[in-house]
Amino acid sequence: MDSYFDIKALPNAEILQSAVIAHLMQKLHRVLPQYCGRIGLSFPAYGQQRTLGGIIRVLGVKSDVEQIFQQLSDMAAVKDYGLITQVNVIPLSVTKHVFFTRVHAKGKSRFERLKKRHLQRGTWTSELEVAALDKMKQPLHLPHVSLKSASTGENFLLFLNRRMAGQPIEGVFNGYGISKTATVPWF
Repeated sequence: MDSYFDIKALPNAEILQSAVIAHLMQKLHRVLPQYCGRIGLSFPAYGQQRTLGGIIRVLGVKSDVEQIFQQLSDMAAVKDYGLITQVNVIPLSVTKHVFFTRVHAKGKSRFERLKKRHLQRGTWTSELEVAALDKMKQPLHLPHVSLKSASTGENFLLFLNRRMAGQPIEGVFNGYGISKTATVPWF
């Protein structure tokens, strides 16, 4: 990973910044799988007003970053909502690295699976049910983006957690440019 560019949400009086970032993430998600996990995303303004912020940073090796830069620059839907900076070299002075990982909200289906497993084992109790229902009702207080699944057409929230890492760790990124095992430079 040696290059990057930023996509900055353009101010829009009619659309929230988080909705603009969601739109840009949706467009990125369409092209990221072509790179087989070599492109990672970072959110330099992560946590501002409990959102991902107004900047998406696209990181990878120079050839991949230049290619995705060209793809996105040619998309009218991206140009209308975002300002794309030029491809730059990641500063040598970067010493911090982070993981951005997806956190799944605990829903009713997860509760039903838990109950079924415990019923099969004979370990389901009313106290366990109350505890599981309480946990399910606790909201996630993480920055997120609202997306629409291309395969199912369903809307969902992609909650992202940022964890600091002591050193860079190479790995593969998913179709949303995030990874449980790979870090991105934090600057």
